[in-house]
Amino acid sequence: MLSVAKKIAERDLDQRINTALAVDVFYTYYLPVPLIPEHSETDDKETGFRRSIIAAMTKSESLWKSKVYTTADTLTSIVAAASFVERLNKLLPPPEGSGGGKSQQEQQQENEQEGPESGPPNIQEAVRKAAEAAMRDSEMAKRIKMTAERLGAGRGSVFSLESSAELVLRLARETDVARILEKIEGFKLPSIKGKSTLKYSKGWAAGLEYGGDLERVHYSQLALPSDLFYADLANGRLILYEKELPALRGPIYVLLDKSGSMVGSKIDWARAVAVALFKKSIDEGRTFIVRFFDSIPYNPTLIKSSSKPNDALRLLSYLARVKAGGGTDITRALSSAVDDIDKMKLGGRDKPSDIILITDGEDRLSPEIIQRMLKRVNARLHSVMIQGHNTFLQQVSYRYLTVRKLERREALEVVDFG
Repeated sequence: MLSVAKKIAERDLDQRINTALAVDVFYTYYLPVPLIPEHSETDDKETGFRRSIIAAMTKSESLWKSKVYTTADTLTSIVAAASFVERLNKLLPPPEGSGGGKSQQEQQQENEQEGPESGPPNIQEAVRKAAEAAMRDSEMAKRIKMTAERLGAGRGSVFSLESSAELVLRLARETDVARILEKIEGFKLPSIKGKSTLKYSKGWAAGLEYGGDLERVHYSQLALPSDLFYADLANGRLILYEKELPALRGPIYVLLDKSGSMVGSKIDWARAVAVALFKKSIDEGRTFIVRFFDSIPYNPTLIKSSSKPNDALRLLSYLARVKAGGGTDITRALSSAVDDIDKMKLGGRDKPSDIILITDGEDRLSPEIIQRMLKRVNARLHSVMIQGHNTFLQQVSYRYLTVRKLERREALEVVDFG
């Protein structure tokens, strides 16, 4: 927590903010109802300071509002605590005896008038403001975590983001991330259906079967008495989800137009679609690549099919970092995508790839050249025109979609392909 707070603050922390205080702050967020030990005359200066901070926190309305997001949640509690400490570091008044015109005895008399469970008014105000900031950050951190869990669902691995607390806190303070999350809330991706499938423990549920694979156990089995559960496990008679994935698929490659005309709701919608396509790639066990372009293509982000939990955070960071601006060169963008698939050996005759181009541009291009490029790597082009039309793209596209209202229904139509 102290490491995250220090990196976010980009400066050293106040010497009074130590490990003991950070632990106290963490458990104040993590526990449902934190209790403060009674004041003791043997308390030293450090303990008295910690007590004043935690006591002021428990009197803050923002702390109790934060508990909706932080109670018994390690990640959001770390984020909230780090956020609180970082803000508190900026707002804390100087230590006693370092100035301010009041003697140590006068300051002590003021503290006694406030009572042993309250800090000086200036500390209380610093805590109040820090708690307000931590509440906002913890709410966003919870939304980010839930989104990341949705994007990684079905993979059967233990999901943990605690080591990415710094990135989560930075994303929580990013305005563009909030807009992306708002767009993708409520997306329900279609199930995978198709003839060419293979059984895979981390795929989509296609039915039920008997076995002993705990990663695929049906939730109804958890209601069994423990003796019966372990007996069925030993005999391979637990009811399991039967899971499968499409066989031999190349990458899902997303090209996002970031030209000046895409600023605002257009690029927000396009980013949300990219996140939904990432979810599709994970569920189908496919490599995912996203690249922004305007008059030139920018560096892509690649996430392999065996992705890690924090890959979703890395994707959100990449999507939020790029701002709209510039011209439009669709041919150059498509050429870059084809070259990437070719060089990385991600596609081929037996592994068809899908390139999803999201743009509002009316750039001229040669259908013959585009078709030859796509054929070379066995790629299908899905063109998504936002409030516009491009005759040349329509000629070379496997699918050509025109989006008018930038709503969820249109986004799901983009994602729903076999």
